[in-house]
Amino acid sequence: MNYNTPIRNVSSILHQLKLNFINNRISQAVLSSTMAIVPFSVLRGLIVVASTLCLNFHWQKASLWLGNLQQTMLVFLPVLLNIVFSLQWAVRYRLSIMLSISFSLTVLLGITGLEHNHDANFLIGVSLPVALLSAIFTNLILEKNIKLFRTNKIKFNLPSIKTLLVFFSKILSLILIGHVILHASSWITSDIAKAIYPDNFLHGLLYELLREGTWFFGIHGVYIFQDTGLKLMNETMANIDAWKTGRESLNIISVPFYDTWCASGGCGGTLSLLICLLISRNPSNRHLIGVSLPLAIFNINEPLIFGVPVVLNPVMFIPFLMTPAMDYIIAYYATLWHIVPPMQQMVGWATPTLINAWIGTHGSINAILFQVFLIGMGIGIYWPFLRYMEKRDYKEIRLPCGDTRFVPLKENQFQLSIPGHREVESPHHYLSEVNEYIDARRKINELQNSGNFVLWFQPQITLDERKIVAMEVLLRHQTDDGKITPPYFLKYYERLGMMPEVDFWVLETAIQTVHHELSRFPGMILSVNISPQTLLDPNFLSLVSKLMRQPLPSGWKLEMEITESQKVTQPEQVVEVLAILRQFGIKIALDDFGSGYSTLSYLTQYELDKIKLDRTLVLGLAREGGEAFLHHVVQLCKTSGCQVLIEGVETEEEHQIVQSCGIHLAQGFLFHRPQPINKLRELLEAKI
Repeated sequence: MNYNTPIRNVSSILHQLKLNFINNRISQAVLSSTMAIVPFSVLRGLIVVASTLCLNFHWQKASLWLGNLQQTMLVFLPVLLNIVFSLQWAVRYRLSIMLSISFSLTVLLGITGLEHNHDANFLIGVSLPVALLSAIFTNLILEKNIKLFRTNKIKFNLPSIKTLLVFFSKILSLILIGHVILHASSWITSDIAKAIYPDNFLHGLLYELLREGTWFFGIHGVYIFQDTGLKLMNETMANIDAWKTGRESLNIISVPFYDTWCASGGCGGTLSLLICLLISRNPSNRHLIGVSLPLAIFNINEPLIFGVPVVLNPVMFIPFLMTPAMDYIIAYYATLWHIVPPMQQMVGWATPTLINAWIGTHGSINAILFQVFLIGMGIGIYWPFLRYMEKRDYKEIRLPCGDTRFVPLKENQFQLSIPGHREVESPHHYLSEVNEYIDARRKINELQNSGNFVLWFQPQITLDERKIVAMEVLLRHQTDDGKITPPYFLKYYERLGMMPEVDFWVLETAIQTVHHELSRFPGMILSVNISPQTLLDPNFLSLVSKLMRQPLPSGWKLEMEITESQKVTQPEQVVEVLAILRQFGIKIALDDFGSGYSTLSYLTQYELDKIKLDRTLVLGLAREGGEAFLHHVVQLCKTSGCQVLIEGVETEEEHQIVQSCGIHLAQGFLFHRPQPINKLRELLEAKI
């Protein structure tokens, strides 16, 4: 029997599930939100350490104040996650930031307010899953209905009012459904809480495994089982107080037991993993170590978990579970057999390793040595899995000088698709991305408040007869005082992912203009620029199909220019889209040829009707060999069977040279400048 076949099948299924999860935009948003609140967790961890130190120096008031502060931060964490998720969703999917956050918080407060309607401070009872799920579903509803809020003025006619009522009924239904589910789930969660509450050895082990297990999906288990954790904390504090008065013996299982023995460096005992990375010879780990080491001192390990990665990685998740499980088992029996004393004091989870063992056991040397032993055991568990990952993902080669280098095997590497650094998303990068988004939104609002967008047209002519045969549609901004601005502002729309909306408006308006203003000038081509973003938009083809139902005036053709200066991220899909456009009778032109990405591959990949040579080739005529180079470029383009047009012809000398190179179509200031529709109409009338 061949055992390799089912193993490969299972591996393939797991890999596909992993890819589906990674490519799912909701899971991406959850992972990004988790990473974005790392600074908040770091700050809370430092406050926990400060509170613990104050307690050991007998500064009771300071310790109590700091303890209350970190507890308040913990209570606020679900609300913060709700806000951060809504913020980053708005950034990614071009929603209003204020609307996204406002509606998400409204739904969250509505759900929890109904559940705790007799408590004025019901916000304190918010759980993290409720906060996250309310943000997810609210933003999905808002995304479906965002067109309601994308106009400056909402028209209060019957269709608009009906749409608004449907939208708010969805929000209200979400609140009611959330309340019902939350109320019903309280019965289930109470039974689960009883089953996993660590009141004996097996329940304590199950509790630890479940807390660690949620990390496979990038979710912090401490927050998921927050109610159980708070109950255990209260019981631990009561047990320690009773022990101090001689009324009870110390429990083995307690909050400091988990924090000290099972979480060195953070969940999963990842201090051992970090040490493995330090002793590994793979230089690709250096950046990850630099990011993770300072945080690991305070038992914060999100960069390490996402960077190795442990999340969605079955190979590294095995030792991630095994290490704390073995720590728990050995520490339990070591405490039971009096090898180490039980925990005698609350120790903040962010208290550094070794120091927490010293404080928690009131200065036991055995406890410190025992913790070192557990870390060493964790290294032994993590090391073979890490080496397997390195051998699978990297090829180790030995150089003639004797040094060893690791060459990455790209086909085997697995990294999470999260914005930021290739190994771990930087919160600073995330904030920078948000700032850029907000700046772009501000610039666009300024444009919309100061004027309107208008279409100008630049004719394209034949060089031999100087006959106008086509016109390119150009977007301009006209201020209220009549000033015309070139399209520098398009970068802001591109930054926000709003180029499809811009291109849709230009396309529709240009076609309407031809019908209303230029229908009596037959035999023309209307050339419209289409960005790669728009080509890949799911609504693009349906919009074009709708527009083409009303044919252009007699003799007119529609041409779409693909901007070659912008990188196409999915060329295979673009090929399919262009093929469908050609079926609609639309001509395809490649714009800015010679100035951007993948120039030669475009000629072979795409079926084109026209190639527009960029002005940089005209400017190159002034250099030695520039004319010969242009001649060769033209011959290369003609081998594809396309018409060749050159842009930016501004002098008569340039005109003569480009014509001698075999070019028959041109566009430039020498012939016609961009002009508004009334000037274009006058020009065409004069040509009749």
